[in-house]
Amino acid sequence: MGGWAFIILCSATSVLIAHFLKVVESKGLSTVRVLTINYAVAATTAFFLSGGFSSGYPADGFPGGAYILAVITGFFFIANFFIYSKSVFYNGVGISIAAMRISLIIPVLLSTAWYYDLLSTEQWLGVLLVFLTLFLLLPDKWKMLKEPFSAAWLLVLLFLGTGIGDATLKIYEVEFSRLIAKELFMCFVFLVSFLIGLTVLFVQNKWKFTRKEIFLGIAVGIPNLYTTIFLIEALERMNGAVVYSGVNILTVLGGTLLGLMRWGDRLTRVQWGGIFLTVVAILLLI
Repeated sequence: MGGWAFIILCSATSVLIAHFLKVVESKGLSTVRVLTINYAVAATTAFFLSGGFSSGYPADGFPGGAYILAVITGFFFIANFFIYSKSVFYNGVGISIAAMRISLIIPVLLSTAWYYDLLSTEQWLGVLLVFLTLFLLLPDKWKMLKEPFSAAWLLVLLFLGTGIGDATLKIYEVEFSRLIAKELFMCFVFLVSFLIGLTVLFVQNKWKFTRKEIFLGIAVGIPNLYTTIFLIEALERMNGAVVYSGVNILTVLGGTLLGLMRWGDRLTRVQWGGIFLTVVAILLLI
């Protein structure tokens, strides 16, 4: 499969996750319990997809840097998912996804400045246009300045958490992908997230899982795993800046449509203008 096929698959699974998280919040279920089940499922699935230690584990063991990277990635994954779940409830699906995806500036800068990924003139124009389109999609841009403790600050945290999380996957793809199977690396990442979730539940003493929480945890876990795998597959085939831009634009479009058609979100004229420019940006990036 080509790089754009994996970009589309990554975007589709990302939108599916947003839908399930919106369900969790709208039904008043425990976000931490759902995320803990999610990471248990994702870690187990990733382990078996890798063939276990027999095929995915390097003969001389994990490099130390890979362990550190897995722990950092796992922390940002579960923390960002918790913030994401709250944001889709308070800010809407499309808006939350837009806030997450504008964070592409972080991995793009990493790809161009640290790993010297080269872009054509048209691709640079497309990347710059991405920033404008995502900015137009964000509502109430000055609300967070007027209300320091408003839900709008969830968008800032999503920006930082998503950008750093995506940047760690770029580091894995460049530094460790030839040493460690991506499924096994993600198994360790999800295991770290799972252990963090267990720790939070232990501190809160909230161990009573409902059937809906277990079901939704499983429903989130599978696309959660494949979103990351599809992203790494795309990174192995295409320029990092183009991959992150393409995934983010398509996910914003899909999340916006989901919010309009399923959850009753509304867009301003400025946001509709942003969606139009999004299509233009995709054409420039292809």
